[in-house]
Amino acid sequence: MQSDLQSILNRINALDTPFWKDGGFWITLIIGVGSLVFSILAFVEARKAKHAATAAGRTVKIQTVTIELTEIAQKLDRLQPELLYSEARDLLSEIQRRLRRLMAPFAKDPELKEAVVAVLQALQTAQSSLKAVRPSDPKNEAPNAVYYGTQEAFDTINNCVADLLGLFEKQTLDFGENDVESQ
Repeated sequence: MQSDLQSILNRINALDTPFWKDGGFWITLIIGVGSLVFSILAFVEARKAKHAATAAGRTVKIQTVTIELTEIAQKLDRLQPELLYSEARDLLSEIQRRLRRLMAPFAKDPELKEAVVAVLQALQTAQSSLKAVRPSDPKNEAPNAVYYGTQEAFDTINNCVADLLGLFEKQTLDFGENDVESQ
């Protein structure tokens, strides 16, 4: 009986010992803190990976837009003096649709905003130029009148597209400007 009583007293004394004096507590604490640190580091790396993936996606989108802008510029470069009103109208409609679609995602980008506005103004001017040379009778269209009446407007669109191309290409290249430390 006395040994049972002694055994019970030993257990009670073990309960009086503070929990931090137990080795199991310290092992659990170290594992818990290590897990927390690892989780924080993993979260930080995941955010960096998300930013890198977003930047890569933007770069791919810009490269796709650049390819399409180059196609538009080439189409504008191939205009011929024999251009008829219906061809010019169809060309302008196609170019307007494509440019507006391509520029829409970048319309609020501070580096591109001015160039986007210039393209939109050039499209409006081209629309006005085309209206000015609209023949009253398509069968009696004056030779080369549509070409010469719209050439300047189409050239302006082409120049604006070239400016936009340059800005897009600049955004996809890393010139190391952010890597140079200010002295």
